[in-house]
Amino acid sequence: MLFQKYVNPQYYENLRRFKYSGQNLSILYNWILGDMAQWVVDQLPKTVAPNLITITGFCNLLTAFALIFILNPMFDQDLPQWASLYIAWTIFVYQTLDNADGKQARRTKQSTALGMLMDHGSDCTATWIAGLLYINAFKITFTPFNMLTAIGVSFLGFYFGVYCQQHTGVFQLGVINGVDEGLPILQLFFLITAVMSSQFWLNQIQITNTLSIQYNTVLLVITISASIVTIIQFCYPVFKKMNWNVLTILKSLSLPITLMITFISLTYLSPTNVLSKWFHIYVLTIGLQWSKMINLWQLAIITKETFNQFSFTWAFTLGSIMLNLISQFLTSDGLCYFDEVKMIFLLLAFSFLSYLHCVTSIVYELCDILDIYAFSIKYPQ
Repeated sequence: MLFQKYVNPQYYENLRRFKYSGQNLSILYNWILGDMAQWVVDQLPKTVAPNLITITGFCNLLTAFALIFILNPMFDQDLPQWASLYIAWTIFVYQTLDNADGKQARRTKQSTALGMLMDHGSDCTATWIAGLLYINAFKITFTPFNMLTAIGVSFLGFYFGVYCQQHTGVFQLGVINGVDEGLPILQLFFLITAVMSSQFWLNQIQITNTLSIQYNTVLLVITISASIVTIIQFCYPVFKKMNWNVLTILKSLSLPITLMITFISLTYLSPTNVLSKWFHIYVLTIGLQWSKMINLWQLAIITKETFNQFSFTWAFTLGSIMLNLISQFLTSDGLCYFDEVKMIFLLLAFSFLSYLHCVTSIVYELCDILDIYAFSIKYPQ
């Protein structure tokens, strides 16, 4: 069979009855960004499907991602200043359309489970794509601290949003959050880069006679602080609901724990220090599997099925990396049994195909169950 079935027939009715519950308390969204998105929606005809807005914004961001791989495939050169300007524009367009799709769905009475899944599925992937754009443009070196920080920021922020949604039933963004406030700040940083060049971020602030700090380190501190605030906002109601039981909390966090263990192991155990040169390829490979898992998790929330935090493809990808790292202790030359670079490119192909198959299967299946079209309106209202 070309497409895989992900929804058990007994949960079809839950899929049809699903109503999204979300709350955005952001000051910037409620005062500015929401009105901007509404203006965009007001210019669109009612025949435009909400999912078409979602995918347009996401594909727009993908063009920036493709651009950096064309201009700087090894992440070791400065980006042209015009490229930074283009990236700022794509993030702005992505955020605006991401805010507009839900408004168009309510306007056309086309709110569906597929719409929420496509919206949040795109957001999940966009977060780690934005992380790679950030690293490339702002001259963030591949040190252990920087790499692990990038993983934490890029992968965990959105994860904990879904985590909160699963346990409280509401996807809530705080008064100041990494999406509505974070993305405009990121756009500002890219605009500064477009004017001053990437080298600007290597300038130093002299704190004392013996202590100085680079501008890009200041960026990291700002990013880490914002991410911590966002994660705390998501986690507090969930941990409180779990009565702060450490074992229960850890069990519920199996997915991010395995993610961080894998990257920590790669950082400190790789005999060739592979991440120092190929960090972005590892992020891309594991990111695709991560996005697949978050999509399946979202689907389980919608259908009220039990979510298994370990799929075959997730376990195979991370397991292959870990077993290869362990193999260095069994070889005579102290190197991994399989070349780490060749392996990650093979796993990248596997991740891309499995992610693509998962997404297309879910879209096809939900369109069939809900009797809708993915990117056009089947029954206008």
